[in-house]
Amino acid sequence: MICEETVAENAWRVEEGLYRILLPLTWHVPFVNAFLIHSRGEYLLVDCGLNWPTSLRALGRALKAIGVPAHGLSRIVLTHRHPDHAAGAGPVHERWGGRVMLHPDDMGPFAMPIAKTAAWAQAHGMEEAMVARLREGRPEALESLPESVEPLLPGQPIRVGDFVFDVIHVPGHCPGQVMLYERQRKWLLAADQVSAVLAPHIWVHLDTQGDPFGEFLASLKETAKIPADLILPSHGMPMRGGLKQAVADMLRFQVDYARRVMDLVRERPQSTWEIAKQMGAQAQRDPREARSIMAELLAVLIHLEHTGEITRIGIGQWGRRNCKEAMS
Repeated sequence: MICEETVAENAWRVEEGLYRILLPLTWHVPFVNAFLIHSRGEYLLVDCGLNWPTSLRALGRALKAIGVPAHGLSRIVLTHRHPDHAAGAGPVHERWGGRVMLHPDDMGPFAMPIAKTAAWAQAHGMEEAMVARLREGRPEALESLPESVEPLLPGQPIRVGDFVFDVIHVPGHCPGQVMLYERQRKWLLAADQVSAVLAPHIWVHLDTQGDPFGEFLASLKETAKIPADLILPSHGMPMRGGLKQAVADMLRFQVDYARRVMDLVRERPQSTWEIAKQMGAQAQRDPREARSIMAELLAVLIHLEHTGEITRIGIGQWGRRNCKEAMS
């Protein structure tokens, strides 16, 4: 059991030099963890939350309570480009300083215009009424990265006073997602690679290449080999040990999810949207949820196509492996 010492309303000291900061979000997952490392006058912030005044104020109050001086951050490491981890990097850097670092695979164009997202959803079978709601939905919190973002590379450890963190690239959830591992203390800052909350969380963006779901399964198996004593996930509470079991639970869930998708496709040819409605009832209620469910589902469908289990029979249409031949 982890016994955290309260420092502020939303900040706790986990161990000497290690702090957890809880930041609010604007969607159904209510919070994300940022972590602060302090040693010999140096401060490293791992993730910074949304570019949203409520989150930025919560982060500022926590940093002040911990004792970080104005412009006192040495580095801001972004574990990946998703907005709950990285969107606030610009204003945080401006107020608190720090070299901002991100893996090169996450440095390209990221956000998609809503019109392009709506066209993508329609091509994958979403009804016009829901597409219209998606176009009219409130805008997401805008991402703000500083002009200068440095590459965060595996093989180049990050030193913070007495701490040395290995950078471990774990693609899948995001192309450039990384974890940080302090070998001497066996701390693993696990980002979204490990979580006690079991859910499909591999998203395919409009221009995604390759097989992100397959990459995630492969990187999970490698994650299980890390001799970590303290696991610090981005969502949920820190865990003392149990990394192998947590990874095994996640693998089991993801494989079962893919199997359910495959069974639906084998019944009859279907669009991505038709499958989404069967996999998540909330898809029909909230356009933002619908978009997320489709992106999660598409990652699995592309993986099943890569492994030869199913085939694409048209834009946004899927069927059994021999379905295309049977229809021709």
